[in-house]
Amino acid sequence: MPRRLGRTRVLVDLSHAADGYVGVAQDVRLIFAMLCGLPDVDVSGLLMPTARHDLPRVRPGSPDGPGLTAAVLHWMERNWHRPERRNFPFSLAQSVQTWRQVVRARHDLLKLSDQGQLNALWRVLFAKTLSPDQRALVLAQDYFATDLSVSSIIDLCAHPPVPLRKSLAADGFDAVLFCMPRPVRLPPGVRQIVRFHDAVPVTDTDTVVGWRVALAHARLVRACAPDAVFVCNSPATRQALISLDPRREANAVVIPCAIPPARRLAAGLDVAAVICRHVTFRALRGAPDAGRQPDPGDGISAAPHGWRPPEAGMRYVLSVSTLEPRKNFTGLVRGWERVAARADPDLRLVIVGGAGWREEALLCELAPGVASGRILHLQNLPQEELQAVMRTAACFAFPSFNEGFGYSPLEAMQVGTPCVVSDLPVFRWIFGEAAIYVDPYDEDAIASGIERLTCTPGYQALAAELRARAGRVLARFQPAAVAASWQTLLTK
Repeated sequence: MPRRLGRTRVLVDLSHAADGYVGVAQDVRLIFAMLCGLPDVDVSGLLMPTARHDLPRVRPGSPDGPGLTAAVLHWMERNWHRPERRNFPFSLAQSVQTWRQVVRARHDLLKLSDQGQLNALWRVLFAKTLSPDQRALVLAQDYFATDLSVSSIIDLCAHPPVPLRKSLAADGFDAVLFCMPRPVRLPPGVRQIVRFHDAVPVTDTDTVVGWRVALAHARLVRACAPDAVFVCNSPATRQALISLDPRREANAVVIPCAIPPARRLAAGLDVAAVICRHVTFRALRGAPDAGRQPDPGDGISAAPHGWRPPEAGMRYVLSVSTLEPRKNFTGLVRGWERVAARADPDLRLVIVGGAGWREEALLCELAPGVASGRILHLQNLPQEELQAVMRTAACFAFPSFNEGFGYSPLEAMQVGTPCVVSDLPVFRWIFGEAAIYVDPYDEDAIASGIERLTCTPGYQALAAELRARAGRVLARFQPAAVAASWQTLLTK
């Protein structure tokens, strides 16, 4: 990769850094922070809205003015918190401007000049993962806004009969690192680097919104520059990429995700109170005999009649992920029910997960347990409170059908909680002998895995043995170890 003045200039796409606590967003934040600390690398952030928008056009040399960067940040942030508003603007004038954004071929960069936006930038993009002591380093970098949106890239590439590509005026950079496949034309000599997380929309089409998602995913990968470097998060993901597009094999490398250091448990933090603060009864909407129907995000005040609140010291199985079919929460619920019925009726199930897609069947599965208080569904936990809930769980269960990487079990392992995970090649590569493996398609196997870590005689010794093995696993995914791989990639 060419370098200027002895340093490699890298522009990092932060378009999905505003997406809450999901794995892609965490990976983007951590990569950016790691690159900020690399010698011989100058890193800048690219602020790019994800949805169709009504932003004014970014023109070469134009000043940031009173709020263009603020507008881009607003679009990035509200697309996560208000997904129902990802539609075209309602006014005709805004609709015309939006379509002009979609069809326009070239998009420029505007350097952030208003330092007053830095606090908003930290809160929207970085604060959910990075620690406060990283704030000064991250905000010391340059940031560039663009009116090029992710949706316009997809509109032009994934839907027309012949894929079309937008152009980004990234002159002066040696490389642009995109957090997902983005078939964007870059100036001559600027290398395209693509972070590749999984091929799930293609390999597990029945778990996504629809077949068009699979088509779009495949076309976006294949339309990237022929010499683009694809940085996969695991060997399994690399193999999935090659199956999707064999031309990528020569330029496909593996750099795993990094995990943020565990935060110190706040003195006096009451886990039962944390659970009560973030519990939701969304599963009870429309369920028979469920009491009143609360609004999304309602706390403990929305509890139905007969609901049993958590008490200090309760034992529970924990799982953390977006509510979507691939995560196999239905198999987890049924496996847990068998353990509770035959071994420990007081063992509860705690699920931390935001709204996903095709979640209706799962919510129906959760409803009886949520109504009784035996299943606790939580949302929107800050990182330090989530780690506290992880730390006191009897075990962590993650029986998903497919994964590119899998953040949550590593985070649970980091705070000392033993893990039951699906017997997938990617998990064998990550966890080695430090986890219990189960067949995600066998509910009895899921139950047996949970029972081994919660109820079977000697379960405490088994948990201690897994903790002893976890240190070697966790060392591979510390930011310092992962950053060395990025240094090699970017400066070779």
